[in-house]
Amino acid sequence: MVKKKIEAALKQAVAQMGYHVDDIVCDISQNPSFGDYTSNIPLQLSKSKTVENKQSPLMIAKELGVRVKGTESSEEWLDKIEVAGAGFLNFFVKPEVLAQDLVEILKNGTQFGKNNLGAGKKIQVEFISANPTGPLTLANGRGGALGDTLANILIYSGYGVEREFYVNDTGNQVRLLGASVKAAAGVIEPAENHYQGGYIKDLIGPFQDKLDLADLELGYLVADYLLERQMKPAIERLGVHFDEFYSERSLHNSNKLDQVLNLLREKQLLYEKDGATWFKSTQFADDKDRVLVTSEVETGQKRPTYYLTDIAYHIEVFSEGFYKKINLWGADHHSYAIRFKGVMEALGYKDRLDVILMQMVKLYKEGKEVKMSKRAGNFVTLDELLDQVSQDVARFFFLMYAPNSHINFNLDLAQEASQKNPVYFVQYAHARMSGILEKGAGVESMGYSAKWLGLLVDPYETALIKHLLGFPGLVESIAKSYKVHSLTEYCIALADLFHKFYEYCPVLNTQNEELKTSRSSLVQAAQTVLANALGLMGISAPHKM
Repeated sequence: MVKKKIEAALKQAVAQMGYHVDDIVCDISQNPSFGDYTSNIPLQLSKSKTVENKQSPLMIAKELGVRVKGTESSEEWLDKIEVAGAGFLNFFVKPEVLAQDLVEILKNGTQFGKNNLGAGKKIQVEFISANPTGPLTLANGRGGALGDTLANILIYSGYGVEREFYVNDTGNQVRLLGASVKAAAGVIEPAENHYQGGYIKDLIGPFQDKLDLADLELGYLVADYLLERQMKPAIERLGVHFDEFYSERSLHNSNKLDQVLNLLREKQLLYEKDGATWFKSTQFADDKDRVLVTSEVETGQKRPTYYLTDIAYHIEVFSEGFYKKINLWGADHHSYAIRFKGVMEALGYKDRLDVILMQMVKLYKEGKEVKMSKRAGNFVTLDELLDQVSQDVARFFFLMYAPNSHINFNLDLAQEASQKNPVYFVQYAHARMSGILEKGAGVESMGYSAKWLGLLVDPYETALIKHLLGFPGLVESIAKSYKVHSLTEYCIALADLFHKFYEYCPVLNTQNEELKTSRSSLVQAAQTVLANALGLMGISAPHKM
């Protein structure tokens, strides 16, 4: 591919100038006036310590440009090089050569876009991980779509990935769940902090003969029931699969918490005060020390806190050989995430824990916020959303926004079957591609020629080709940055470029058979890339609409 030729020529030129860099970065230009590919390597080299007589980025860029032009065979693919700004190199590729790179897409098909960035490395992606004390919310749905798609992209990038749901199935929230069911049944007096909503009343029947159990024991049973009967079915409706549902209760039933306490004592990070065991968390960007084991005076018996179980859980994950762990948490965990990453660093796991913080989701209909669920009490459930829109629509809308942005989910737009709906717009493009290929002879039967592909030099063809060729770089970029929303932006732009190409460049109505075959090949390449991108998001690529 031309991108590889540019990177090879740059690498050779950089070495000739006496510099050393690990990676040559070359990206598709977003603006045609800046060429087809662009690189900021001159800026990187200007900061290098490998050359005694440093040069400015502009001088480096000019010399690199001359050297790249002088490399063997560059005249076969290079039209011109321009130096821009304070040290950018813009490469203008001969249009007929650029189009020939479509062969890579046509040859690789469903494999196009894959890379080996994470070869031999394991990553665990933990997401949703909602307390099993009620139905899943819209925010849980957002985390589900994001975590599942990120896992797909990491797998596409060569990582061994495990999807994990950490089940908070013990502690005070579970004890409160048991008490809430009892209160709803009239066994005990209701309290202000009890869980509310019709779903609590619905739980009386299944546990009518268990209401004499202690609050925590009843809470265990109800939590398991909610996980199996409500949460897992909702997760399945969203198209999400987990490799493991890890029970926090299992940590309490093992000796792992004691092992962690012993480890922290050895590191002199614990102390006793007022009957409780404290962790010296102020050493790790925390504003105060935290309790790991409560005192008997406060709770009636010594109990481990969630902080201790979190530490034990993460140590166990890393002990299983995971190169990295990625947690998707709510934005309210911001300060906790900072100090917890500090704890992991102190225990020898520096840069191995990444946390993605997500903002809330609000549902809007007819311009007004939908504030309440009849069954949940004070939030709209994921099931209720999926009763209104398809899995495809829900996932795409959840993925359109960066995690740190609030989502105002427009239900009216989501239900609209028109080009205004971004999901419809993108899927319609794929269906249109399928229709064109179905009406034509089909690229598979006609075959394609790299030489014929060189006929694709129209600006609308070139714009679409460049966008398609940028897909592998996008996948690799998301695997590094976790910016999954870039994938929805890519698909919307691809659909837009395709519709423009189809409007101005006749595919089936041209009399030139070679051009017809080449344009059909471009349609097939576009269909392949769009299907691959939608597949990563867990969204269907329909052939008819």
